[in-house]
Amino acid sequence: MNPNIDPYLIIPDLTNELAKASLERYAKLGKNGKPQLHAKKAEWTILACILAVYCVNEKEYSIQVISLGTGLKCLPFSQLSQDGQLVHDSHAEVLARRGFIKYLLQHPDVFFDADGDGKLVSRPGYTFHMYVSQSPCGDASMSAIADVQTEESKASFHAGGKRKREQQPSSSPCIITQHIYANKRQKLLSSSTSTVTPPMLQFQRGRYDYGKLGILRTKPGRLDSEPSLCMSCSDKLARWNVLGIQSAMLSHIFHPIYLNSIVIGDLFEKNSLERALYGRLSTLKGLPSPYKLHRPAIKSTDIPFQYSKSALERTGNYSSYISTGTSVAWILGMEKAEVLGFGKKQGGRKGEDATSKTRSMLCQRALYQDFVNMNIKNQALVHQFLDSTYADCKEKAITYQQSKTMLLDQCFDAWVQTPRQYQEFNSTATPPNSST
Repeated sequence: MNPNIDPYLIIPDLTNELAKASLERYAKLGKNGKPQLHAKKAEWTILACILAVYCVNEKEYSIQVISLGTGLKCLPFSQLSQDGQLVHDSHAEVLARRGFIKYLLQHPDVFFDADGDGKLVSRPGYTFHMYVSQSPCGDASMSAIADVQTEESKASFHAGGKRKREQQPSSSPCIITQHIYANKRQKLLSSSTSTVTPPMLQFQRGRYDYGKLGILRTKPGRLDSEPSLCMSCSDKLARWNVLGIQSAMLSHIFHPIYLNSIVIGDLFEKNSLERALYGRLSTLKGLPSPYKLHRPAIKSTDIPFQYSKSALERTGNYSSYISTGTSVAWILGMEKAEVLGFGKKQGGRKGEDATSKTRSMLCQRALYQDFVNMNIKNQALVHQFLDSTYADCKEKAITYQQSKTMLLDQCFDAWVQTPRQYQEFNSTATPPNSST
């Protein structure tokens, strides 16, 4: 059997089959955490799934949803957690990817076998795919959003930006700029040499300035929102197309895992998606094997997601539409989905630290604890990090970090990085002043 078989050449209408499987999985979840529909007001959300496809021939194939996420919220910088117990970014694509990582931590050998060097690679016949009900926020959807924006929404957006600028003195330093990779690198180099060329940054916050394409953007979209350090989903997907979806932590165990295809529902614009997700990285070179610039197939589906903004607008039943404040995360094998709000399980109060009871199964600390306790043949590989911090574990993934540095240096030097102190927790110890 050819391990590199293209499932799109074998499985009839695979694009829509991936969408159907994702929508059917979501429909089976309980009502908790789903958007609420009122007499005149409707809540909407975005759905994302990562699916495993097993394909041998026309008669022997399967499609399985591994992880699911909904939502379009993230935490502002002022609410970030230094103990790893909050989920900073609760956008659908990010939760789906975190759920996939969670599944690998618990079931590393379901879809993978050891390669000659001992690391895990996908078994012959298996490929992984992502479905997203709407084009990812950021560069991939800028043109499409601009085309559907009403004059009223444009005015509201820019008024929000004006209010924000009025609230912040121009002399106050921007928290985002302080944490841009190139700026931190320049500061480090400036301490050792007097001749440092300033970086040429291509960066914008939120949806401001639709005409600038191919640049990095942070969440959220509105300029009157408190700034966050979360990069757009377009930027994160592009990064995953170089580094894989397995994370730095799991690159100790797995070779890079790349998405075979990405299926998009609303706001589909193929040229923009191809540019955003890999085209703008075409100059990247010198990556150490097995890392590469991966170009997933970009596919469109017309099957509607019932809680998408466009599907609700087409009903004509509502006069206003707001994005839901909750997110949902589900992983294969779970009876009930986990509902998140403010970076923790639903019910946790806004602005408060999470505890061992209110933290999400997808927070960094929970994933790191799963990692050091993984049930793999080489237990010493994960046990060596029992007393290490999460930041140290990531840094010791040498080839991954080399690839990441090349990506940032050559293409994404305006990437906004979370400060190291937010990853200086270990798998067991409780940081000082923690509420756990």
